[in-house]
Amino acid sequence: MTVGIDIGGTNTDGAIVGDDIQTFKVPNELGIGEILKEISKHVDLKKEKLIVSTSLPLNLLLSRFEEYPTLVILFPGPGLNYESYGKVLSGAVNHRGDVVEDLDEEEVRRVVEQNRDKYKNVAIASKFSIRNPLLELKAAKIVADYYGYEDMALSFHIPELNYPLRINTTVINAKIKKTVCELTKLIKRYSDEFFYYKGDGGIIPYQIALDNPSELYNSSPASVAIGAYYLTKEKNALVIDIGGTTTDFVQLENGKPKIVERIEIAGRKTLIRCVESFSIPFGGDSIVEDGKLKHKRLDKPIAFGGKYFTLTDALNCVGFEIGDHKASRERGKDVLGDLSDAEGIVEDYVTMVAESIKAVECSKIIGTGYLARFLIPMIAKKAGVCYVIPEHSEAVNAIGVAVSRISLTLYARFDTERGVAVFNGDVERFDKSFPDDEEFIQIAVERVRSEAKMFGASDEDVENVKVLYFNCFTVVRGGVKRGKIADVIVQIEPGISHDFL
Repeated sequence: MTVGIDIGGTNTDGAIVGDDIQTFKVPNELGIGEILKEISKHVDLKKEKLIVSTSLPLNLLLSRFEEYPTLVILFPGPGLNYESYGKVLSGAVNHRGDVVEDLDEEEVRRVVEQNRDKYKNVAIASKFSIRNPLLELKAAKIVADYYGYEDMALSFHIPELNYPLRINTTVINAKIKKTVCELTKLIKRYSDEFFYYKGDGGIIPYQIALDNPSELYNSSPASVAIGAYYLTKEKNALVIDIGGTTTDFVQLENGKPKIVERIEIAGRKTLIRCVESFSIPFGGDSIVEDGKLKHKRLDKPIAFGGKYFTLTDALNCVGFEIGDHKASRERGKDVLGDLSDAEGIVEDYVTMVAESIKAVECSKIIGTGYLARFLIPMIAKKAGVCYVIPEHSEAVNAIGVAVSRISLTLYARFDTERGVAVFNGDVERFDKSFPDDEEFIQIAVERVRSEAKMFGASDEDVENVKVLYFNCFTVVRGGVKRGKIADVIVQIEPGISHDFL
């Protein structure tokens, strides 16, 4: 059995997936601890595989980007102007991974002391740190005298070369790392080893997520897409997830969600890779004021003990029976005057979603979320499309989390002239002089497979490895071939675990 949990904007959903499926839902105000307690009544979380998706709290945190100011310490090397990105300090690693200028420990300490009161977290980035992280590690040791581990992010954990975008992504990591660390501590009370869910639909061990938490960004839409495909086997459709705060849209193509690279956050392009999705700011808990649906959530619906009249309550006023539907209708008399006005509120929401569907030009939709069975038939009719509402539609996200496979990314750098290989920042000896391109790639592929198996992945789950980047050239000195230099980035492709196929 596998346990999947998704922390959404309104509720936290859980699923136990084995021979059958059990689902759970608790309001976010009760916290993830509540759903872990509930699931613990049914399975031993210390024995069963646990996967957690937590993108929405991170997304909300990043929406208040400037409230978490970051001290950015940079080692770009001589002749490069990165003052607009952060504090440029002395120290450099060259393109081959050599430390050609050591950092000035007193300079690092002085910059941190002068800015300590201004910044809540620290991002450290050396230009070629993914080929040698020594400067970042030395700087981090100094910064640790002033900031905790959970307030510090290093760029070499991000397995890509682009320095400006790696800086931006490291800043994101610095801002959200404390939240992920705190959540990790809570989860570890129930499970010693667990996984986090990535924004591209794969899972990673929590240890990797702590070093590069931006990988979790947008994981909730990814989980919905994977769960929708798992439950329906519909390969080409638009998944519509009706939540409490928003309604999210994710397109499936050939059974996989579309992926977008280098997304922009707070006006800064990053190296984050995640599922392509879009949203409208209305959901089941959106309140009704002055006879109109507003894009804000203040509480649960009246039908579930809340204080404000919402879209869910409007549905009860047009004839549905969701929760305490009588309470919805009583309040509806005060809010609307005439209960028939609720039809216009529901129609406005249905029209908004239908227009979004038409803009995508799809022919089939998959409805997910607690309100899907009430709203999706109306939405599909309005949009002129076919629809599917899977069993367990209220917890498709948590099911998608549970059934997904491990997906690690590896950056490998080979310098055969020097007999060195670097794997995600770890430097090792490498004794082959002139491997061909395929051999370099195969070494990286086998390495990422081996690392995944160390975390319990099966042979079947690591079979599909994609080459994201490859570049190789021969080193020539004095007219003599001295060796080869190759860069390889590979990833175990995300998707559904072989255990559930």
